[in-house]
Amino acid sequence: MIKITLWLVALLLVSPAQAIYLSSGVFTLESGSSFFSRQFVNNTQNTNLYVISAYRINKPGVDERPLPVENGEILYTPLKKMVEPGGWEYFKIFYRGAADDRERYYRIVIKEIPANAIAIPNQSKMPLVTPTVALDTILVIRPRQMRFTYHYDPRSGQLKNTGNSYFRVMIHQSCDAKDDIAKVFNLLPGESYIGEDLRGQHRKFIIAFNKYIHLGEQCFESVPSS
Repeated sequence: MIKITLWLVALLLVSPAQAIYLSSGVFTLESGSSFFSRQFVNNTQNTNLYVISAYRINKPGVDERPLPVENGEILYTPLKKMVEPGGWEYFKIFYRGAADDRERYYRIVIKEIPANAIAIPNQSKMPLVTPTVALDTILVIRPRQMRFTYHYDPRSGQLKNTGNSYFRVMIHQSCDAKDDIAKVFNLLPGESYIGEDLRGQHRKFIIAFNKYIHLGEQCFESVPSS
């Protein structure tokens, strides 16, 4: 049985050359921080209006469902912004929620609307129908009271996240395989992964807090520096 969360970044793009651009699909606000900022780029030849919204979810993945946002739990800005071709802007998130031991997840949605698709007041003609591009990404708020623990059993090939915050897992096919062809996935608190690829003679890591944590004793001399 494999129990893992698939974190999908939904990009509804007309074409790769005409799209909003973000540097990553998953963003993390660490325990000691209450402010988060990321740049988005108008990677098109048109002036566009960008509309930003955010809502809380129980967890990313196939069982995802929306949750109510407590008053003032998160604040974000800007709500709307017009950006010229090739221009950029920052969206900013402020966390004002509880300082407890729970991890929280939010979906950030940025809609890209061409300026010529926006209705102008007092005009009788409506603009031509133009597709709207939406970029959907995940924001993780680490627990303010962190507990990073895990259980790894190389004999059964099982890894379980026993802490209260997610981490990334990287599994190589050998001792010298490159990172770009490795299996990479995230484990949420309480989730497990069981597979033969956790038992073989190859490199296996937990990646968390800008560190590579080696799983098992194979290929120990090949562990990359953090």
